[in-house]
Amino acid sequence: MNCIIRPCTVKDCKVILQFIKEIAVHYRVPPIEVKVTLEVLREDGFGAQPQYDCYVAELPPQQTNKEGGIVGYVLSSFTYSAWKGRNLYVDNLYVQPQFRGQQIGKRLIEKAAQAAVAKGCGQLRMHIAKWKTNEMGFLARQGGQDLTAKEGWSLFHLKEDALRRLAARSKF
Repeated sequence: MNCIIRPCTVKDCKVILQFIKEIAVHYRVPPIEVKVTLEVLREDGFGAQPQYDCYVAELPPQQTNKEGGIVGYVLSSFTYSAWKGRNLYVDNLYVQPQFRGQQIGKRLIEKAAQAAVAKGCGQLRMHIAKWKTNEMGFLARQGGQDLTAKEGWSLFHLKEDALRRLAARSKF
C-alpha cells in the first residue's frame, strides 16, 4: 500500500475527531462521554502548549476511490517514569477497517517510535483492552510486552466526578 505517514495538521483534526468517534462506537462509549471537540483537539494539538503529537496515514486518490484521504492515525503524548524518565504514551493507533492488514498500522507505530527516540524517550507505552487479542498480538510482534501478564500491573483511573471529589477534599 502506497501511503504517506506525515505529521497531523490543524486541517486534519476534523478527520481525527471522526476517527475518535468511530473508536468510541467500537468500544460502546456513549457519544455524550466523548468530551473532545474540534476546537479542543485543535487547541490541544496546535495551540501555545501542544498536549499531543499525531501522525496520519494518507493514501493518494487512486487508492481510496475518492479524493485521497487519511485512513489512520497515531496520537500520543509524553508521560514520565520515575524509573525510566520520559516516555511516549500512545493513546490511539487506528486504521480504518477496510485498510487493515496492509502494514499501515505498523508504519504508524514505527513513526511514533522514531519520534519517541528523537525526543529522548526510554519507552513507548500503550493500553489495550484484553479482548483486543489481534492488537495485543500486533504489539507483541513489534517487541511489546504485556505488563499485566508479565508483572501483574493493573491500570486505574479516576473519572471526572471522582477526580473532582478528590480535589475538593484538599485542605491546601
